[in-house]
Amino acid sequence: TGCGAFHPEDFPTDGPTRTATSNPAEVEASDFGHSWNLDVDHGTVACEMSSDGDPALTFTAPDGTVYALNAVEANHDLPDIGDIANGSVGPLRSFAFTVCDA
Repeated sequence: TGCGAFHPEDFPTDGPTRTATSNPAEVEASDFGHSWNLDVDHGTVACEMSSDGDPALTFTAPDGTVYALNAVEANHDLPDIGDIANGSVGPLRSFAFTVCDA
C-alpha cells in the first residue's frame, strides 16, 4: 500500500540562484544545483514572443543545437529538451520565463 510519504532528498528544492538579466541568458549547471538534469553543463536560454503572443522558450547547447523548452507552435520544428535531459527541466523552464522579462 502506498502511504504517500515523500523524501525531501528525492525532490530537491534548489534551483536557479538568479533571475535573468538578459535575453538570451547564459546558464551553467552550478546555477541550478541538484535540479540541473541536462547532459551538458552549460548553454543559453532564450525567449521570443511568437506572432500568437506565446513565449517560445529555447535552450542552446554548447554544440549549437537549439532545443524547445516549451511546446508552442513556434518551437514545433525543434528537438525537445527531453532529448538531453535526465529528469524534470521545470526549474530551467521557470528560469526561461524570467528571460522573457529581462
